[in-house]
Amino acid sequence: MWTAEKIWPGETVFVLAAGPSTAALDLSRLAGRKVIAVKSAWAVYPKADVLFFADGRWWREKQLAPRGADAFAGLIVTTAMEIGDPRVKRIKKTDPKHFSAKPGEVALARSSTTGAINLAIHFGAKKIVLLGVDAKLGADGRRHNHGLKWPWPKGATAESFADQAKEFETIAPSAAAMGVEIVNANPDSAIKTWPRLKFEDCL
Repeated sequence: MWTAEKIWPGETVFVLAAGPSTAALDLSRLAGRKVIAVKSAWAVYPKADVLFFADGRWWREKQLAPRGADAFAGLIVTTAMEIGDPRVKRIKKTDPKHFSAKPGEVALARSSTTGAINLAIHFGAKKIVLLGVDAKLGADGRRHNHGLKWPWPKGATAESFADQAKEFETIAPSAAAMGVEIVNANPDSAIKTWPRLKFEDCL
């Protein structure tokens, strides 16, 4: 089992999720910043420092599509214990009643983004900026920023969005108690748990 270290003390960390809103952002402006990509969101910013996923099926079926695993050079972390790939660090998962202060575990249930936030906290982040945390379809009906097919109908997607929103709302107070500021860099996000700001204002 892997244990996170405080490699980014006092830093601002960007957590890049898969919401379609990031298609309108100039992600090249993340150059030199600390970035954790969630699942296939890495494909829209391959220079991310860390890739986090909790879904073992994603690794087995989509992995690092469409470019292939060797295209990602950063640290890869998962809570999916069945993954035996030597490139992947495995960390324990705990219930998301609060963000974990134990560097050997991250909290999450329905959203890998929750685990990525907890990982950023372990790394020492004082501020976390969320990108692509939309919890709704894009104006063109797209579900994600990476263009991969999704196996579930849109009704199931809506249910998943609701579950994620509830998870964020439940766990958010613990970040504040830990002295970590979280902002959502999408003024139009359906997630209202954290302040919603323009991307430019978070740089």
